Order: sequence, then C-alpha cells, then structure tokens
Amino acid sequence: MPTLLHISDLHRTAAPRLDNDDLIAAICSDSRRWEQENIPQPEFIVVSGDLIQGPDRKESDPDAEIASQYLEADRLLRSLAEEFVGSDLSRVMVVPGNHDVSWHRAHEAMSPLEECPAGIGYKEFNSDSGLRWNWSNRQAYEIVDGRTYESRLRHFRDFQSEFYRDLDPNPLSHGCEDLVFLHHPSLGCAIAGFASWNGNDCFCHVGEIRSEAINVSRRLLEESDAPLGIAVWHHSLVGGPRASDYMDVRVTHRLIDFGFNVGLHGHQHFPGAVPFELRLPNLTSMVVVGAGSIAVGDRGLPTGERRQFNLICIDSDQDRVTVHVREMSEAGVFMASFRNDFGGKSYSELSFKRPTARRSLSTVTRTVDDAMSAVARGDFESALGLCDEFGVSHSQQKRQIMMRSLDGLGRAEELIELLDPPQNSEEAVMLISLLLKLGEFDVAEAKLGLAGDWIDASLIDQLRARILIGRMSP
Repeated sequence: MPTLLHISDLHRTAAPRLDNDDLIAAICSDSRRWEQENIPQPEFIVVSGDLIQGPDRKESDPDAEIASQYLEADRLLRSLAEEFVGSDLSRVMVVPGNHDVSWHRAHEAMSPLEECPAGIGYKEFNSDSGLRWNWSNRQAYEIVDGRTYESRLRHFRDFQSEFYRDLDPNPLSHGCEDLVFLHHPSLGCAIAGFASWNGNDCFCHVGEIRSEAINVSRRLLEESDAPLGIAVWHHSLVGGPRASDYMDVRVTHRLIDFGFNVGLHGHQHFPGAVPFELRLPNLTSMVVVGAGSIAVGDRGLPTGERRQFNLICIDSDQDRVTVHVREMSEAGVFMASFRNDFGGKSYSELSFKRPTARRSLSTVTRTVDDAMSAVARGDFESALGLCDEFGVSHSQQKRQIMMRSLDGLGRAEELIELLDPPQNSEEAVMLISLLLKLGEFDVAEAKLGLAGDWIDASLIDQLRARILIGRMSP
C-alpha cells in the first residue's frame, strides 16, 4: 500500500517568493499531524512538472537565469528526498511542465511569415506542422531552425540527467528521452513519468505526450512484476472554453489499455476536485488525480485556492485510492484542506477497476532481471549462477552480466577467455588492459593489431605506450 507525496508547479526562481527552507519546514511540521489523521508517511515523491518559473522576457541572460532557477529546484527536491525517503532519488519521480520549456530559444528558432498559411487555425496546435500563430500581434511563424528549437528542452533534460546520474539502473536508460521509468517491487508499483510538452513553445501550449514514450512504457510495464502501474505527466485533461493548454483525454485511454491504474498530473494550480475515472468499453478504469501548486506566486493561484500538495494512499488489495489535500494558510502553515468538492472533507476516495491481467514474464526473462539485480547489488556469484539459465535470445545480456560479474570478482583469466575475440571497441580495450595487467605484452600487442580499426587512434597510442613501459619494467 504505497503512499505518495504528490507536489506540482514549484515555479522556482533564483529569488523565490517562498523560500525553500520555509517550504520544507512547513511540510515537515505538517507531517506530525498526518499520523493523527491516519495518513501514513510517504514512501515515494512525485513531482508533476513546472519546476521553474522561467525567465522574464526582458531578461538579458535567460540561460543563466534558467540555470539559477533549476539550482533552486534541485535544492528543494533533494531536501524533500532527505526528509521523506532517506535521500533515495530512485523514490523521486520528476517530469517537466510547460514552464520547463525555454520560450526564448523557441522564439529564436522561428521566422515570421509574410502571408498567413491556409489552415493555420489547426496547424498551430500540431506539434509536427512547423507553423505557429501569435495572437498578440496576429502573426504567423515558421520553425526554421530545428536544432535551436529542440534546444528549448535542453535545460530540463540536463537537470533531469544530473538528478538521476548516480542511479543504477538509470531510469532514463531505455532510449526514450521523454520517459522516466522507476520500478519498485518492494512498494508493489512501477511508475512511468511522461513529458507532456511535445510541441510546447512560446505560442503552442497544448499538452501532448509523444507516442514513442507511451509505447516504450507499455513494454517496460509489461516486463515489470509490480501489480500497480502509476503514470505521471504535467498537463490537465480538461480546460475552459478559451483555453488550449490541456491534454487530449484520449491519450490516457492508451495508458489505461496498457495497464496503468493511477494517473497523476498538475498544471491547473488546484487539486483535481473529485479525482475522476476514465472508462474504456471493457470497463477498465483509471483514477486520475490533479495537484495544486505548492509554490506559485499569489497571482498564479486561481480564485479561492491556496498553495497545496497531495498525499495519495493507494490500497492495491482493495483497488482504492485516497487523496488527501493539504493547503497552506496565510501564515505559512500547511494543514488539511476541507473542500466543498470533497463534500466538506479534506480527502476523497475512489476505486479503480484493473485491466485484463498483464502478460506474465517468461521464466527466462525473470531470470535475466534477477541476474541484473544481483549485479547491481554486488552479488556477482549469484549473477554468474543465474547466467546458466539464459536462453539463446538473451545471449547479449548474458555476456554483459558475465563480464561485469567476472570483473567484479577479479577473475581476470576467465574474463579474458570470455572477451576473446572481442565484439566491439569497449571489449577490445578491456581485453588488452587485462592482458597488460597479467604481463602478457606480446599477446596484448597482437590483439591491439587485430582491433586497430575499432579503437580511436589516440587510445591506440596510449595502449602501445603501456605495452612499451610494461616490457621495460623489471
């Protein structure tokens, strides 16, 4: 039964309106009341976007300002992790929001058009159209510099990469930049974080998740043995008649179909009222919960709302979600938020109907997963033992696990036998380095000659120098 601390819309600035230390102190003080209200301490932190406010349009050095804002956001998130999950960043899910997109870089990539193209009314909302419309000056633009346009996402991606850098396995290592995947069997859940910023820029504010990210999440969730799937993104699923900055609800239908039970988002700066269910024809449902803003400026708060965060308790046995909303008083104290849309209560309970059981992992696939976990925790002997059960289709995984295990155990001669012949430049360098370590200089020189086409010229010179020095040593 995992409990999540769900925060959103931090809107950090270099000189924040609400100081990080004050914010952390207020949350920690409120945590003393949770036990009295039968709310467990959180085991996971979800951050559903808008980590920073972004620079003012008149800012002379917007890149430097953005970097300062992310430094402030990083300090806040690491402090939260220290207080509630023992600084374990594998228990912190962070996704971007629309404010994490660099508008000045997007604008630099565009050029105004002399004539307004036909169909601009719908093309401006299409992430792939290359056309945008600015209502303030009633001007059509074309995206003419793809590299600069793509760089509008670089600041957040650099932040996210650094935030998760030391985790093994790395939650960003599945080949899709717009997806974070964290698997926690001990909590009974797998959590996928999506970037809903596809096509977002200074003129297009529509929420959209790239199809590739959703497809990859299906595979990762299917391979997971966690009974509960949680999806996180930023944009709301509904908006007012004059708004365009929300996400097509049909995207969540795919998430439901792929096995996700709970969806969490932010963006709207108020809780998801009564969190609602989305139903497919087979009556499979998903509980979707929105969080208010925890630290936006006063002018960014909707009428009647205050700074807020959620505590979400998920009962996997009963397929039930309880959402507790906490709000900050004018004095800066977080407490229960008694809401009219919750019937005068500070919490709301919903249930979800599970999809058809996800396909079970094959025995071999589970064995591969167990072996990789053994390597990660340094149990190399167990990992080698499990390699004997791998099938032909997992030969590459077997080779990688055996390499890391033999290296970890210091069994150089067996590792040399495995690496000979090498299959790539990395293996060639490892093989030659091991031979040098054992004093096999002639063999190392012969292997270097065979692998010369794979290895960078400067590295070849370094290896040759090591061979020469080794031969001269007594």
